[in-house]
Amino acid sequence: YSKYSFFMDNKINDNFFELGGHSLLALRVFSYIEKLTGKKLPISTLFTHPTIKELSDILKGDGWKPKWKSLVAVRAGGSKLPLYCIPAAAGTALHFSDLLKYIPSDQPFYVLESIGNDGSEPPHTDLREMAAFYIKEVRSLQPEGPYLLGGRCFGGSVAFEMAQQL
Repeated sequence: YSKYSFFMDNKINDNFFELGGHSLLALRVFSYIEKLTGKKLPISTLFTHPTIKELSDILKGDGWKPKWKSLVAVRAGGSKLPLYCIPAAAGTALHFSDLLKYIPSDQPFYVLESIGNDGSEPPHTDLREMAAFYIKEVRSLQPEGPYLLGGRCFGGSVAFEMAQQL
């Protein structure tokens, strides 16, 4: 338990990210949760349920199944145009947790995660196909532009292809 004392030393209602949580620690914690409970949670669950209490409520729920979506609402709502970001190849929304500190609180922020991250279907292998898929995801939330797009590493190439297709 010593490597998980990060959670045990804090209150159950404290926010994972505000306590200094990061992607590597999230992976370790979620791996431990899966070993204990047999339930595999999407890592992006931390954005919507960032406390021990909230995660516990999910895990205690009967019949709960993870709802994987490519479009992850890191911060929904706000008065500005939404910002859509694409992580590095096979990356998750957690890759942008540090960036979130620098984005105004009224800036909606979404991450487009690769299909296949949850293991339920094969990932895209074609950049144009991936960009077209992400455009559909974005338009399901925001039917008309302008669109604010960003990406990290390979995600930058995907964002550029999305801009060209748009």
